[in-house]
Amino acid sequence: MKISAYLTEWHASRKMLLRSSTWEAEGIYIRCHLIPYFEKNAPELEGLQAKIVYDYMIYKLQDGRGDNKSGGLSRVSVAKHLSVLRKALDQAVIFGLIGQNPAESIHPPRSQAVSARTVFLDSEEIQRLFDGLKNHLIYPAVVLALFYGLRRSEVLGLRWDAIDFQKDTISIFRTVVKNLTIVDAEATKTQVSRMTYPLLPEVRELLLDLCKWAPSGSTHLFCRSDGSVWRPDSLTRTFQRELKRLGFSKMRFHDLRHSTASLLFDRGWGLEDVKNWLRHTDIETTSNIYLHYKASRKVLIAHDLTGIFKMPQK
Repeated sequence: MKISAYLTEWHASRKMLLRSSTWEAEGIYIRCHLIPYFEKNAPELEGLQAKIVYDYMIYKLQDGRGDNKSGGLSRVSVAKHLSVLRKALDQAVIFGLIGQNPAESIHPPRSQAVSARTVFLDSEEIQRLFDGLKNHLIYPAVVLALFYGLRRSEVLGLRWDAIDFQKDTISIFRTVVKNLTIVDAEATKTQVSRMTYPLLPEVRELLLDLCKWAPSGSTHLFCRSDGSVWRPDSLTRTFQRELKRLGFSKMRFHDLRHSTASLLFDRGWGLEDVKNWLRHTDIETTSNIYLHYKASRKVLIAHDLTGIFKMPQK
């Protein structure tokens, strides 16, 4: 059986089993990466071997972007490709199409949860960012992301029914995501990601003001004039433009979430407290952020110590 036919058929059968965004992402991995490579190097399902899967992993890490740009994919991305392939081949074993799963033992080297390009804003930089954005459309989104450590999808998924001005609470339980299509009202990333926070006075005031300007009949906090939800990629592009205008180094919107962690660490909160505030599933993720944060602080300390004394001449 052709591996392209099998992967296509297997993926189609999973549409009713997965969240739409997960199913679309799987389809991208299969059509844009797995099928083109294996059609060339192992067109028959029965001929797929562990060495070929291993070669795929190395190729993708070194030179496998697939968008006509040089360089490879991240270890996290390649791990997602291999995870999809393992699931597909596990099913092929169950169906009796192959005797064993050749991808079972192929895994990319483990990477830290926080990459070297992660940016941590300190309190002074956060204040400068707030001051620079205070009259901009994305200001409330950035404030919510920094105070509560929200993911981009969670910020855009906020609706007015998640805000209780009587009890002063804000609840996180919806997302807006995009792969091929924009999907609104999907559940949060994990069960742990669902949480109700106290509504900080600064945020309460900001949201009350935002409510005054909301389009009539709109349900989302962040929407266009016609009430439709903001596109995730549109928020990212606007955020990048404003960072450049304000003289900040390039950073991802997700780095605001990491900056929340660094701010909490700076103020003396421990790993367990930060884990709970950011709604991490396990403490290892929080610990990796903390270790990366500590490393970045050493550079700041060294810079701060430089030149504070006039050294005697020989």
